[in-house]
Amino acid sequence: MCRLFGFRSNVPTTTHRSLVEAENAIANQACGHGDGWGIGYYLGEEAYILKADAGAASDERFKRLSSRLQSHAFVVHVRRATVGGADYLNTHPFRHGSWVFAHNGTLFGFEGDVDLRGRLLAATRPHLRDLIFGQTDSEHLFYYLVSALMDAGVPEHGRCNPDLPQAAEALRAATDQLFGWAQQAGGHPPLVNFILTNGRSFFAQRAGLDLYLASQKKRCADFDTCPAEKLCFRELPSVARFGQAPLPEGSVRKVNHLLVASEPIGEEDHWEPIPDGMLLALDEAMELHLYPATARLAR
Repeated sequence: MCRLFGFRSNVPTTTHRSLVEAENAIANQACGHGDGWGIGYYLGEEAYILKADAGAASDERFKRLSSRLQSHAFVVHVRRATVGGADYLNTHPFRHGSWVFAHNGTLFGFEGDVDLRGRLLAATRPHLRDLIFGQTDSEHLFYYLVSALMDAGVPEHGRCNPDLPQAAEALRAATDQLFGWAQQAGGHPPLVNFILTNGRSFFAQRAGLDLYLASQKKRCADFDTCPAEKLCFRELPSVARFGQAPLPEGSVRKVNHLLVASEPIGEEDHWEPIPDGMLLALDEAMELHLYPATARLAR
């Protein structure tokens, strides 16, 4: 499977350590995921995508860009192809307006008996269908989710910050529907880990594969000079407890930064497993919210 990395911070910064230098950096993980890489980032309100169909582990461009880019939000993906060949158009992340999206997983039965492709297209706004240029299940999934957000009243291009509970509920319902289609057709449940952000609101869904978050640190080289309130050094209960316990209303913690990744990356961070089926959402004020697995995802 592919590898995901997402980052959101209250100040622009580089993610070079997570991408290249850390003990389990994304470049190291890319040794087994050589079918393309992509970096989504923001300059102010505008989203940009840089990607290639080469392997990140051996591509000097990946290392060079990771050392130079600074942003308050990143979405990074290294690909191992499942649906759709190794091709630039099939490489993540995907962008529409301010929305940037990357997926780790597989929609089994994308074509064939389950025909998830046909179901996704039927549920996607017609003008968005015309923007699907690649062959991947992931790109179809992206525009299906954008359509679900639009159906819930969220602006299409993501430049107006959405109502977080409204957007989260739309994403949860859309993901649940994927599992419903597979169940109705007797197909294998989909694997639907994804990251979606407009640079301010940040969503991460775990469904079927490992996914971790880090907002707290064990150590920081900039501790003495960083002017921010030291929220990242507070000792907090792990979010894993919410896999069995009722979720509180509202935010579970306020953070200075948030990292989400398919595997723990650096030893300086406290990595926490996200419970399977859970949707994580970070609002513009850097408040972290958790939404439980729906009934079909919890099976």
